[in-house]
Amino acid sequence: MNIQYQKKHINTWNIFSRSILINNFTNKINTLIITRDEDINKKLKILDYLKSKITIVDNFSTLIDVLYNKNKSYIIWQKAFYKKIPNKYQIENNFSLKLKKNDYYKIDDVIKKLNDFWYKYRDYLEGWDYKKQWDLLYIKIKNSNHKIVISFFWDIVENIFLQFNENQLDIEYITIWENKSLNNFEDTSNFNTELIDIINSNNTNVIVDNLDINKDYDLFLKINNITTLESLKNINYKQLDLKITDIFINNIDNLLENIKIYKTNFYTKNTNTIKSFCEYNNIEKYIINKSTIPHLKSFKAWNELFICDDVLSRIFAKKRLKKSISQNVDLMLQIKPWDYVVHIDHWVWIFTWIVSKEIYWNKKEFLEISYKNNDKIFTPITSIWRVSKYIWKENPTLTSLNSKEWSKKINKASEDAEKIAKDLLEIYAKRSLLQWQEFIIDKQKMSKFQDSFEFNYTQDQINAIDEILSDLSNKKPMDRILIWDVWFWKTEVAFNAIYASFINKKQSVLISPLVVLAYEHYSKAIDRFAWLGMNIEILTRFETASKAKQILSNLKSWKIDLVIWTHRLLWKEVVYNDLWLLVIDEEHKFWVSEKEKINEIAWRNYKPWSNFSHKFPHVLSMSATPIPRSLNMALNSIKWVSILRNPPPWRKPIETYVSIFDDNIIIDACKKEFDRWWQVFFVHNRVATIEWMLNYLQKLFPSKKIIVTHWQLEWDELENRIIDFKNKKYDILLSSTVIENWIDFPNVNTIIINDAYKFWISQIHQLRWRVWRSDKQGYCLLLFNKEKINPDSAKRLQTIVEYSHLWAWFELSLKDLEIRWWGDILWIKQSWNSSDIWINTFLKLLEEKIEELKIKNKNTPKKEIIKTNIELNIDAFLDDIYFDSDIDKLNFYKEIESFEEIEDINNVYNEFSQENKINSSAKNFFRILKLRLKLWEYFVLNVKKVWINYELNFKKDISIDDLKKFLDKDSKVIFSVVSIDKIRTNTKNFKDDFSFFEYLESMFAVKKKIKLIKK
Repeated sequence: MNIQYQKKHINTWNIFSRSILINNFTNKINTLIITRDEDINKKLKILDYLKSKITIVDNFSTLIDVLYNKNKSYIIWQKAFYKKIPNKYQIENNFSLKLKKNDYYKIDDVIKKLNDFWYKYRDYLEGWDYKKQWDLLYIKIKNSNHKIVISFFWDIVENIFLQFNENQLDIEYITIWENKSLNNFEDTSNFNTELIDIINSNNTNVIVDNLDINKDYDLFLKINNITTLESLKNINYKQLDLKITDIFINNIDNLLENIKIYKTNFYTKNTNTIKSFCEYNNIEKYIINKSTIPHLKSFKAWNELFICDDVLSRIFAKKRLKKSISQNVDLMLQIKPWDYVVHIDHWVWIFTWIVSKEIYWNKKEFLEISYKNNDKIFTPITSIWRVSKYIWKENPTLTSLNSKEWSKKINKASEDAEKIAKDLLEIYAKRSLLQWQEFIIDKQKMSKFQDSFEFNYTQDQINAIDEILSDLSNKKPMDRILIWDVWFWKTEVAFNAIYASFINKKQSVLISPLVVLAYEHYSKAIDRFAWLGMNIEILTRFETASKAKQILSNLKSWKIDLVIWTHRLLWKEVVYNDLWLLVIDEEHKFWVSEKEKINEIAWRNYKPWSNFSHKFPHVLSMSATPIPRSLNMALNSIKWVSILRNPPPWRKPIETYVSIFDDNIIIDACKKEFDRWWQVFFVHNRVATIEWMLNYLQKLFPSKKIIVTHWQLEWDELENRIIDFKNKKYDILLSSTVIENWIDFPNVNTIIINDAYKFWISQIHQLRWRVWRSDKQGYCLLLFNKEKINPDSAKRLQTIVEYSHLWAWFELSLKDLEIRWWGDILWIKQSWNSSDIWINTFLKLLEEKIEELKIKNKNTPKKEIIKTNIELNIDAFLDDIYFDSDIDKLNFYKEIESFEEIEDINNVYNEFSQENKINSSAKNFFRILKLRLKLWEYFVLNVKKVWINYELNFKKDISIDDLKKFLDKDSKVIFSVVSIDKIRTNTKNFKDDFSFFEYLESMFAVKKKIKLIKK
């Protein structure tokens, strides 16, 4: 696994794979690596783990080393080339101190100069430090393997040594450079070409690694001795394909299948587990490397696998709870070091990482968080529930700890969220409370229907069908979203639900956002159901008035079992006889107001003689590219979600390229298809200039036939043109995004998308899968006209190329969740509104709304969740050995938030004890969790030691009766009441904090009843 000198290479976005390639290269050749700004910290950690001898150019001294061609390897930010750096003359005269033997120089003058250069006096030298001992001056430069020792005889420099561990080298002169960070140099919008000239004059070997395409990329290519390692496929020049691909393995069988074929390198925290696994399964070709680096991503290089904890922790994950974990954890799992996150008390900050600290001889773990003005706080990891990922703007402004800005924002957010959520939540909340008559699932009939499908179902399809049928047989109305990629047979899964409705003698509706899609569904439904005697109709705006009237009449009198249509479903005159199932295809194409009208269909389905006052139909939404709103609802348990990751076995990913708009590139891409008698899509999404594009393409391909389609055409004309193209009457279809949700085109294998940076990720992903989706290789060419595009647009292009693999759909949705502005998630932007609302405030309001409706429905008192904080000096800690990875650790602490029963804690404890030796610290940890649950029941907010007292603080509005219930548990009567919400006891009553903790435990211990036996 190596890269070739002075060649251009194509690799993945996988930082781990690129770091290994760079390390292998620099072990042979001293090199300067120029890398993306946001990658450098992650890369340095990995390179350090790989024992690489690469030095970061982060200050003036190391920059000088690069400029003067020192015999080392260095890594530098791309942003350094946009700094106003002085020239060589200024450097030598203003930023350096030159000392030579026998020079006249006072030792105090040298020390003054060192202080001016930001060196510090220390007894123990680490880096950028000095110390004076008599007439000797010791200086240590960061990242150097020696000390500089200068001896003075009065005011004369007598000797200069480089002192190593075991010996020293006598030298004639030394140059000491100023310790100035590159960040302190002035930023400039102009590219610093002088740095490139110096690099070329020194004949420096350079690796250009994965740079931003919108930052003067071509100027870096002017370096003479350049080797490129790029993630974007570029047709402008030839690239060597390193055949490095991401891998996705999600079960043990799949893992075994791969590691038996390929040589495997494991990088894991749990070496013993993997070693036992390999030995048990007689695996021969493997190497296990101990790694604690977080977020390494697995990959395949030629015939070799590099498998990390991202795969292993998923396969060997501990499922600690019987109940499902809150889907909010999924968002938490996306948090990585240096991510922007939101703290419920302090707004926006940067999550650095988990740190351990000794507090009164007991080990505790904290989240290190950074604020504006270099402020830092350390939040206990057990309070991780207060943290969520920031998903608003790209680079938010950090807040300071003393700012009152957040309290104003949170108050405004609560008001706005309530206004937006009120109407939307009413329907979802009521659905979750309704009782419903379940379907009776005839397994024999269902099996016969499934066997009639022309292909074999994948395991994921089987799972999704089982989940849907389980919902239908439940007493609550289903509201499930089916998420998977294009051509994963989602319609066939929906047909299973429709058939289940049919055999239960109920009506079903399949709604499509586009007329042409509706007709395609109608054609498929006829093929699948006609032999079963199902009555199927389609109703769109193109049916005649008389036919539409007849269909509506038949629907009301139950002469139709399945109706397929578009927005006409929303008409108020539509009345069903017994509607039980609503299937929504391409649900991301519907606006919020339309979706709520769909939900309100149930109100028109009211029957006075029914046992159910409001009959909501079961709802199955389907989307290959779910908008963040639906995805977020699914992740937060508002909707149920079925996710399919595994594609049909014959399906291949689309090869995706990015290039500047160029005649030759377009000609090459199209000619390849024409030589095979195939056709091409060319997407140009501006109707105003589409005729110009038609003339342009006709000049490039004078012998080819080109047809134009867009939304401004009359429907009949649009449909005829599409059909003519499908029947191969034309070679190129020049179109707007009208083809995004069209029928299949089996003869098209290449799509070219012009001005691709103007599209959203989901649009590009949907468009590129318009090319033929069989076992043939498909191609997507993304063109951009501007030499500089904005960072968001560049990120979209980079993301769509990075996620070209077959399970990319879900990851792309999460990327959309991050890149698209947060308003989409709160349903604001799609509703033509805007507001400044924090996502978690909205979700909290959502949960509270549902809780209020439950209370209102059942007329029961509100159940309040109190998160008790126990602040006692107790050795209660879980070591790293209990977790598969750092992600697993974060996941676990997030799960603690959902513990509501002692049984949950016991289940987790039993699993821990079965797999590991439980030490006293771990036992105490679980004991504290149990005590927290007990204290919740009595409205205790916190337990802490304050001077000579132990204090318990209750919620402010606690009643006297509730306080009395707690005091009744105090058998020794040691607590005294300070106020209605505070009690305390003197520390003299207990040996230490742990003794007090044990007393609290005893207050809630179950008393064993003694049975008296009569003699």
